[in-house]
Amino acid sequence: MSDRLQRVLAGFVSGFTIALVIHLCTRTDGGFFSDLIQGYENKSYDSRMKSRASLSEEGSIDDVVIIDIDLSSIEAMGNYYDWPHSYHGQLIDVVSSGNPEALIFDIIFDPKVTDSYDLVTALRQNQKTVKPDLDQYTEQFLVAQDPYRLVESTSKSNIVHHTLVLENADTTNFLYPMDKLPGEYTATNHTIKVPKSVYLKLPSAERIGNLHFDLLNASQGIGTPNFPSDGDGIIRRSPTAIRFEGTNEVFPSITMSAVMDILGIPEDGFKYDFENLTLELIDTSGVVVRSIPIDEKGRIYVNYYGLFKTFTYIPYLYCFDSEMLDPTYWEDKVAIVGSSLAGLGDLKSTSVQKTFAGPEIHANVIHSILQNKFVEPISESKHFIFLILVSIFVGMMSGVPNKPFWGFLIVLFSGLSWVLF
Repeated sequence: MSDRLQRVLAGFVSGFTIALVIHLCTRTDGGFFSDLIQGYENKSYDSRMKSRASLSEEGSIDDVVIIDIDLSSIEAMGNYYDWPHSYHGQLIDVVSSGNPEALIFDIIFDPKVTDSYDLVTALRQNQKTVKPDLDQYTEQFLVAQDPYRLVESTSKSNIVHHTLVLENADTTNFLYPMDKLPGEYTATNHTIKVPKSVYLKLPSAERIGNLHFDLLNASQGIGTPNFPSDGDGIIRRSPTAIRFEGTNEVFPSITMSAVMDILGIPEDGFKYDFENLTLELIDTSGVVVRSIPIDEKGRIYVNYYGLFKTFTYIPYLYCFDSEMLDPTYWEDKVAIVGSSLAGLGDLKSTSVQKTFAGPEIHANVIHSILQNKFVEPISESKHFIFLILVSIFVGMMSGVPNKPFWGFLIVLFSGLSWVLF
C-alpha cells in the first residue's frame, strides 16, 4: 500500500471518528458541545435571515397589515394611556365593516374606571329640564367615553381576536400560581384539545394575567402573544400553543387563534407529531390543510420575510375613521393592532434586526402559515449523514498532498468554505 493511500485511509478514519464524536457529544441538551454547536447554528440562521431580509422592500407585503399606534396617532388623539376603550370599539366597527379575514389585538386591556361615565349618565337621566346644548355635549361625551363599547363591538364581530396573558408566578409581587381560571372567564371555544402526551411537551405557564374578563368572554378568539427568546435574547421561534398548568387547558397563540378561523380548524384539529417534528392542521372536513415544521416544544420557526416595516403599516388614526380610509381596503386582509413606538414597550430583538416591532413578528408568523411557506430544519438523520460525508471527504482530501502543510491548508480552506456556506 502506497504512502498516499495510507494517508487517505487515515484521513477517512479520522474524519469518520471526528464526525461520530461530534454527533454523540451534541446529543445531550445543555452540554458544552450542544450549546457550542447550537450557538453556531443560531448565528448561521440569523445570517441567512438577514441576507434574505436585506432584499425586501418597505411595505411590500399588504395581505397582513399593522394598524400602528404611532406618533401621529398619539399626537392627534392624545396620550395612549388616556384613550377610552370606545376608540378601540370604534376601530373594530370600522375595520369589521370592510370584511377582513381577522382583526388581531396585540394589546393587553384592563377594565376602565367608569365613575365619570356612570355619573354623567345618571345626571342626564335625572335632569328635569331639557337643555339642548347641554344634552348635545353630554351625548358626545357619553359616545366618546363609553367604556363598554369595546366589549359590545367585540361581541358583535366574528373576526376579533384578543390577547391572553399567560405568565409564570412571581411570589415577590404576590402573583401566585393559579389552580383555576380567574374571575368570570369561561374560556368557551378558546382552547384546543390535544392528548396529555402532547400538552406536557408544550410550553406552560402558571398564571393568567388578564383582568378584563368580560372582554375575553366576548371575543371570537383568544390567544397568547408570547415570544420566548433563545439564550442570547434573540427571537427565532414562536409558540403554537401554551398550556395553563392550573387546569391543563391549552390555549393557541394569538396568530394560531386567527388561523383557526381563517382556515376552518376546529378545537381538535391540531395534530402534533413530535417524532417527525410537525404540526398538522386539520379542517372540519378532515383534510390536512397545513403541515408546519416545529421544534421539540411545538414552536414554529419564525420565517422573517424582511426588515422592519416590510409589512404595510397604517396609522391607527386613519383606520379609526372611515372617512380617512375606506373600510373596503380591509377586504380579505388580516389586521394586527399594535405599536411600533419604543415608549409602549413592544420592541423585540430578532434574527434580522436588534429592534423590531412585536406586532410584525406576529405578521411574519401568520403570513408564513397562510402562504404555506416555512423554515424547515433538516432531520437529525440527514444532518448526521451530511456531517459524516463532509468530514470523510475533508479527511481524505487532506491526506492526498505529500506535505502535511498542504493537508492543513485543505482542512483550513474547507472550514472557511463551510462557514461562508
